[in-house]
Amino acid sequence: MKTNRTTVWMAFALLIASLCVALPAAAQVTLEVMNPRGEIPPPPTRGISARGGSLDGKKIVLIDNGKFGADNFLAALADLIKEKYPTATVVMYPKPAAQTITDLPKWYPTVKQQGDLFVFGVGD
Repeated sequence: MKTNRTTVWMAFALLIASLCVALPAAAQVTLEVMNPRGEIPPPPTRGISARGGSLDGKKIVLIDNGKFGADNFLAALADLIKEKYPTATVVMYPKPAAQTITDLPKWYPTVKQQGDLFVFGVGD
């Protein structure tokens, strides 16, 4: 019984001694948090395009992004444009797919040739 009690006290004393030694060492620890994504360069930004002026006589291209509801929004917008600017021409132009955002290098120049002003409609 005496051996067990002595062993417990020795273990307790060792624990206290190790804590006393570890506390000052713990105060000196410095942690550095790293970003696992790394450095990602931002995409190039562009300014806002200049306003087109009056819509009279212009060809306005309404581009449907392919999401649910975009066609309804653009149809209502087309009606409003035709009502306010009767000499303007409104053309509906669908985007090939909703999930393609900017990965269409040949599509955008083709669209640019379709009209004077553009409205990109979004759905959802």
